[in-house]
Amino acid sequence: MIRKAWSWLSTSSLGVRLGSTLMLALMPLGVLSVVQTRDALDQVDETTLAGVGGTALQAVREQIDLINEAQLAARVLASVLAPSATPDFSCVDRVTAVARSIPQATLVAYIPMSGLMTCSSTGRVYDFKDDALFQGMIKEPLPSIVYNPHGPVSDTAVVGVSHPVFSRTGAQVGMVAISLSYTSVAPDDYAGSLALWRPSYLATFQADGTVLLSSDTSKSPADMVPGGVDMTRLALLADRPAYVDDAEGRHILSVVSVADGLYLLSVWQREIGGIWQRASTLTPYLLPVLTWIAALIAAGFASSRLVVRHVRALSRSMSSYVSTKERLHIPDLSGAPAEIKSLHAAYEGMIHTIEQDEAEMQNLLVDKDLLIREVNHRSGNSLQIITSIMRMYRREAQDQKLRSVLDGLIDRVIALSSTHTSLYALSGHRDVAMDVVLADVVKRLKEIHGVALGMTSSRLQPIRMEAQAAVPLALALAEAMGCYLAKPGIGPDGVVVDLSEAEGKIRLRIEGPDVPQLRPDATVGLQSLPKRMLQQFAAQLSGSVSIHHEADRASVDLVFPRPKGA
Repeated sequence: MIRKAWSWLSTSSLGVRLGSTLMLALMPLGVLSVVQTRDALDQVDETTLAGVGGTALQAVREQIDLINEAQLAARVLASVLAPSATPDFSCVDRVTAVARSIPQATLVAYIPMSGLMTCSSTGRVYDFKDDALFQGMIKEPLPSIVYNPHGPVSDTAVVGVSHPVFSRTGAQVGMVAISLSYTSVAPDDYAGSLALWRPSYLATFQADGTVLLSSDTSKSPADMVPGGVDMTRLALLADRPAYVDDAEGRHILSVVSVADGLYLLSVWQREIGGIWQRASTLTPYLLPVLTWIAALIAAGFASSRLVVRHVRALSRSMSSYVSTKERLHIPDLSGAPAEIKSLHAAYEGMIHTIEQDEAEMQNLLVDKDLLIREVNHRSGNSLQIITSIMRMYRREAQDQKLRSVLDGLIDRVIALSSTHTSLYALSGHRDVAMDVVLADVVKRLKEIHGVALGMTSSRLQPIRMEAQAAVPLALALAEAMGCYLAKPGIGPDGVVVDLSEAEGKIRLRIEGPDVPQLRPDATVGLQSLPKRMLQQFAAQLSGSVSIHHEADRASVDLVFPRPKGA
């Protein structure tokens, strides 16, 4: 199943090629859809940035309105108080009335320049002369908003709204202060119409970076602002929301100016919803990818239904015929294209022609094998006749040198005869077992020379070589053994034949007694003929021959590379 799917998805598959062509044809449409979708996403991002400021402002609108109301009340109260009069019950009535109009106020008071508060909505008397915040307010007689984590009168965290009180001559005579409970102005969590973003942190702060209100008092504003922006520089980002990326993901940083010197900071975090929201970043590529996949599937199905299934059936039939000579049944080709029908007809004609040619070739091979067997048989008989004739001449010859020459010739003819006999027995094979051929040569030479059992030993590895290398190797063996066996008085294991192969080199080693024909001084005349013959046989095998002498022993080493293709 996996192999079938892999073959269908192969780049050489007709369905994949057709699908790839359609994908290339649809690529301009896909690129256009990607560009349009990305433009739409950019517009959504711009709309989101534009909307988060207003949405954050709406989330703390109630608290900002409270601060604005307190600022207005402080300004009105400062204008109606009699600057030069000593605080009396009318001052207390006025601050009490303001406190009743602002339920969230913990304190409404008039504080003279001396710092001794006697006019307050709570009726308490408190001396602010040594209070650092009060000293800062009278030092710069301007309306201000401050955050005091520990209000001296209420003993709670408060947001103080102050306004200076001036006399008719323009001299500052005191300060109107309204303290708002901090918990009452902390912004609530917001869940609005924005589907992908939620505020993770809200805070109101002044231009110098002083935080007045925050949605989470346990966390430092500097830790909540992504991107490491300094709180003192946040006012420069007013009305310019931007995306900020950090280790925790993507955020929106928005700073909105809500009043003179008062700003609203909001940090928005992306909400991870369902699978479609997680895949929103892939939306620009979804349409072209789906289009290309549909084109590939359609092309693959059409090609498989109309063309590929018929081609595969024909291919399976061809592969089966090549490997097993069995012709598989091909399904109905009535619905196949005309080209495939024509291909099937050509295939049937080709199979018929191949079967006829193979039958004729088989007949020729049988005839050839019979002829080769006959040639080998006649060649062996001819060599046997030649050997018999030379033996007759040897028996009648009186000259010892002539007898030695005839002995050498008889040995060579016997080697040829044995080789032909082995090739005749192994005919029909591309290569022959050299250990079998050489063992037969050794046996025949021992019979001719009348050598008893145990006088020779053979260690022949099973090596197969091409038939054309058998003749020179067998003749080389006969040449060396003829020299050894001609010497009388050979003891047990007097002649050792070793055939081995290592590292691509074949080595034939024939060891025996020291004989004159193999000595270094045998360089001319009839006595040097064996050495010259060995060199010729080695040359035919593209190898080399060397003769070594040690004590009363001599060895012939014939080394040659394995023929290519053997």
